[in-house]
Amino acid sequence: MRVNVWMRRMVVCGALFALLTSAAGTGASAEPTAAAVETTTAASDAATSLEVALEALPLKELPKPPFQYYVSAVVKKPAAGTAATKKLALTQKSVKDLSVSFDLTTLPEYTAGQYTVPIPVRNIKGNLPKDVPTSYKGQMIVQAIKSGNYAILIYGENFGENRYLVIMDTVKGKFVKAYDFINYAIAPKYVKADYEFIYERVRWAVIENGILYVAHSHLTYAKSSNNMNGYITAIRLSDNKMLWRSASLVSNAGNFVIAGDVILSGYGFTAEKDYLYQLDKRTGKTLDKALLKDGPNFIAKRNNDIFVYSYSHLTQFTIAKSSTTAP
Repeated sequence: MRVNVWMRRMVVCGALFALLTSAAGTGASAEPTAAAVETTTAASDAATSLEVALEALPLKELPKPPFQYYVSAVVKKPAAGTAATKKLALTQKSVKDLSVSFDLTTLPEYTAGQYTVPIPVRNIKGNLPKDVPTSYKGQMIVQAIKSGNYAILIYGENFGENRYLVIMDTVKGKFVKAYDFINYAIAPKYVKADYEFIYERVRWAVIENGILYVAHSHLTYAKSSNNMNGYITAIRLSDNKMLWRSASLVSNAGNFVIAGDVILSGYGFTAEKDYLYQLDKRTGKTLDKALLKDGPNFIAKRNNDIFVYSYSHLTQFTIAKSSTTAP
């Protein structure tokens, strides 16, 4: 694993600055009250308790995945009486230019879907669930996704590379799963000169009906990893079994959206085709795709409308009645 020396140095400097700032003063501070000491101690004990619980949680290192479309035998055929998944009938409604100053974090869907993680070097405290550990296995928390009653916590060496995915039940205040995705990070074939750019990190994840849907991608040219990039994988939480893995080059946007039986994902990059994809949530099979003007960054669903925020455009689609059966 490569180490981002600059980031670590900045974290250390930020920590030292905080310590020096808190230590500086013009006079002696008042002695803390007994109540204040008790409150601080209780909070510290709670944080320590969760840290201990996380470290004690069994860590499952997932095996090397297929870097091509795969569906398990247990999901190849729909259950008796279940119809094949139909793609969404999408109609492009508009394409608008985005201002160069547009900020994704101002979108309500963006903030509603994830927590802000603390970044000490930028004086960002974050808003993680109470006492969630900010480090795990020596790596810092880089993303925290809200998914129903769960928080999906991503830990990595830096914001460009991550490795561990931890699932926390926020209602019960306990951790339920910890996955090591190191075997998903590097494609079996790649351009050696581009090795430092092809680490496929967790980009987004959603939990629904006991299944973890998780996207992995790197942010460089597809040819750098022999077109083996941009996947979504479905993992059954009860036994850690991979149910399916999508074809490559279907997901490198910052998120994906589940709309009924369909997963809406986006893929694109400089000098590559940019698309909004529809995947069968049951099998991971590609149902359809719609051409975009540039690479998608974020997808939002508002009632019957889909908004795709790309590098410099906003494309709006309307969902009509689903009428086409997936082949």
